[in-house]
Order: sequence, then C-alpha cells, then structure tokens
Amino acid sequence: MAPNRGWLKCNIGVDLDKNNQRSGGSWVLREERGTVVLHSRRAFSNILSLDEAKFQALIWTVESLSFHRVNRVIIAIDDATLTNVILRPKAWPNFTCQYAEIMARLRKLEWWRLVKEERTTNRGAFLIAQSVTKGGFMHSYVAAGVWFDRLRC
Repeated sequence: MAPNRGWLKCNIGVDLDKNNQRSGGSWVLREERGTVVLHSRRAFSNILSLDEAKFQALIWTVESLSFHRVNRVIIAIDDATLTNVILRPKAWPNFTCQYAEIMARLRKLEWWRLVKEERTTNRGAFLIAQSVTKGGFMHSYVAAGVWFDRLRC
C-alpha cells in the first residue's frame, strides 16, 4: 500500500541466522508513487531470537530515519507484538523497557505511523536483510536511487 501524498513509507525487513547468532536488518523508504528514495542494510551480531532481531532492526530504522531527517513516515514491520506494544502500551506491561526505547527514538520524528504488514508486502526489504544471513554481506550501507525497484518490494 502506497503512502498518502506528502508521506513516505518505510518497510523494514529482518532475517535471523540462529546458528551464527547473526541477523540482517534493512529498510526501504519509498515515496507516494512507490519510487525508492533510500534503502539501507545492517548486520547485527549476538542476536539470539527473531523477536530481538526485529526489535533491534526497528530501533536502528527509526534512528536512521531521524538522522536522515525523514518526516511524515509510515513505518511497516511484519511484527504484531512490536506494533501492539507501541500502539497499546498499557495492554503490554511486560514490554515497558522496549516501549521506552522505541518511543525515545520515535519522538525525534514529528509525524509517524507504525503499521503491521505481512512479510510478502515487505519482500524487497526482507531480501536485503537476507543478503546478510544467506549471502554473507556484512557491510552496512545507505544508498539512494531506484536500482532496487527490480526486486518489486
């Protein structure tokens, strides 16, 4: 789903390699026509669970968006728990620390929305994250441009 006019959409992808305790995270930022504006990848080490991998990827993504001065952004992740923790914190008291960490970063963005989307709608971001765990690409990057559109995210 494309964002409304004047908004951007950031899809987050995460993949975990339990054997090596490593995860790959990525985000893809698109404008209202679906054109990729920026995309990024990062490797995380000492990650023991998919939940932790998704949490770390969300924190890193929001920090990146803030650093790049992105505003009016819809952040899409394929994790219902993290989405609910942010949108309904009182219903998730066991996640108070995670809520505080995420909100401390989200407050740096003037306008944001967090939505849960299926992995299939985050396909491009997921494939970039997989390049860490399956392809062994450990170098982080941030890139601008549209070469990424070939993946049909």
